Amino acid sequence: MRRRLLTPGFIVLHVVALHALIAWFDGPGRSQTAQAETANAAPVPDALPEAEADEDPSAAAAGYELPKTLPGALDLRAIYPDNDQMLATLGNDWTAELTTDVRLQAIATKALNRARVPFGAVVVLNPKTGDVLAMADRYDETHPSAPKLSKDGPPHLALRAVAPAASVFKIITATALLENGLKSDLRYPYVHAKRRIYKQHMDAPPRGALLSSVGDALAKSNNGFFARQSSERLTRESLEGVARRFGFNKIVPFPLATDASTVRVPRNNLERARMSAGFWHSRLTPLHGALIASAVANDGKLPTPRLVKTLISPDGKRIDSPERGAFAEPMSPATARKLRKMMARTIRVGTGRRAFKKWPKSLRHIDVGGKTGTLALRDPYTFYTWFVGYAPVDDPQVAIAVMVGNGEKWWQRGIDVAQTVLSQHFLALEKDRKDAKEAAKK
Repeated sequence: MRRRLLTPGFIVLHVVALHALIAWFDGPGRSQTAQAETANAAPVPDALPEAEADEDPSAAAAGYELPKTLPGALDLRAIYPDNDQMLATLGNDWTAELTTDVRLQAIATKALNRARVPFGAVVVLNPKTGDVLAMADRYDETHPSAPKLSKDGPPHLALRAVAPAASVFKIITATALLENGLKSDLRYPYVHAKRRIYKQHMDAPPRGALLSSVGDALAKSNNGFFARQSSERLTRESLEGVARRFGFNKIVPFPLATDASTVRVPRNNLERARMSAGFWHSRLTPLHGALIASAVANDGKLPTPRLVKTLISPDGKRIDSPERGAFAEPMSPATARKLRKMMARTIRVGTGRRAFKKWPKSLRHIDVGGKTGTLALRDPYTFYTWFVGYAPVDDPQVAIAVMVGNGEKWWQRGIDVAQTVLSQHFLALEKDRKDAKEAAKK
C-alpha cells in the first residue's frame, strides 16, 4: 500500500509551527505569554484526512528532514518574491508559499513611507477567506509622538494595540443599537457634540432639535447622536456583549503573536456614552480593524486570518493550509447589509468624502465603504487617525485597515493612506485586465 508522505498530526504540527516563524517584517520579539495565548486560541483544523491504520506515522519513514522551525531560525533574507507570490525558505529544502500579494505589499509600504508618518500600519485582507494580502508598518522611534514599544511585544505594529479604536468603535455601537430597537430608516433628535460629550448630550433633546438617521450619524461620525441613543437604549452588558462578539478582549487566532484589542465598558452612564461614541476606553490592532471591516463586507462573518497558504516539501509535494471557518459572527447578515450601506455613505457624503475626491476617474465604477476614526492624546501630543473599510461595495474583494499616528505637524491621515493603497491596487488590477484583453486579441 502507498504510504502518505506525512501524517495528519505531522501536517497540523508543522503548519502551526511554520506560522509562528513567518515574521518576515522587521519588528520587536514575541511575547511568550501572547505566544501561548495565541496557540491556545487557534483551533486545530478538523478537515485533514484520517491516517490509515497500517501507515507508519513517523516523518522519517518518508525520508525527510523536518523544516527548521525553531524560533528565530528564519532569516529575513530567506523571504523572497517569486512573480506574484511571496515565498519563504525554511531550511532542509522546505519552502512556504505565503498569502501575501507582492505588488499590494509594495503599494502599502510605499504609501506609509510617502506619508512620512511617525508610526502607522496597513493591513489588507481578503474578507471572504481572511487571507492576509498585505501587512506593512512604519515606526520612527526617534519621533516624540511614537509610542515606546516593548521588545517582548508582537513582532509587527499591525499586531499591536497601540492606538485607541476611536470612532471605529461606532461600528460596534451601531450594531448594538440596531439590535436594540433603533430603526435604520427613521431620524432621531440629538444635540450636536463635536469634540466633547457632556450630560446635556444624553438628555432628551429640546423641541426643534437636529435630526439624524443612524446611517447619516455613522457616515458623519455624529458624536451627539451616538451618545444620546446609546444612553437611552444600551446597557453596559449589552454593549460589552456586542464588543466581545466582534472579538474584543480576545486573542485573534493568528500565526504571529498579536495583542488583544481591548474594551472596558464603564459603569458610569456618561463615560459609557462617551465610550460608545469612540472616546477612549478601547484599543484596537490594525489586524483586528481589517477583520471588523471584513465582517461588515462578508455578511456578518468575521474571518480567521491566514498567513501561510502552502507548504512545499523537498520533492515538490504541496500541502495546503486547511481552510478555517469564521472566527466570530458578531451580527446577522441583515445587520451587515445595513452597515454596508451606511459605510458607503462615509465616502459619498461623510467624513471620507474629501479624501476620496482624489479617487481616479477610471475607478468611478468602484465604490468604497468605510469608517474613519480620529482622536488626539495630549501628552505627548499624538494625533491618531483610522480608516477601516472595503471595496467594491457591491462585491467586496478587499478589506483594509489603516492606523496612523502623527505629531502636531503632519502630512497624511489614515484615510489618505487608505485611499492611496486602494486606488493604486485597483488601478493595477485594471491595467492587468487591459493587458490581458490586448494579449487575447493578438
